[in-house]
Amino acid sequence: MFCGDPGSPGYAACAAQSQLFALASAIPALLGLALMVAAFTAPSVRGDRMLRTRTLSYSLVAWGIAAGTYVMGGLPPL
Repeated sequence: MFCGDPGSPGYAACAAQSQLFALASAIPALLGLALMVAAFTAPSVRGDRMLRTRTLSYSLVAWGIAAGTYVMGGLPPL
């Protein structure tokens, strides 16, 4: 995200918004955690190998999105 020069007007608000973006990565991270817990604890998911594999795959995708969102929000504003 380009916020301009550190002394420019609106830079602080832009930098704060970037930090909020990093905080938003908690949403897909919690979704990934919930899917992972469901894959190992829910009897209906544990019994079906394909469903368990799919659930764990979705969990990995959610963790990947969370990591990408965190990295994009954690980068210093340019």
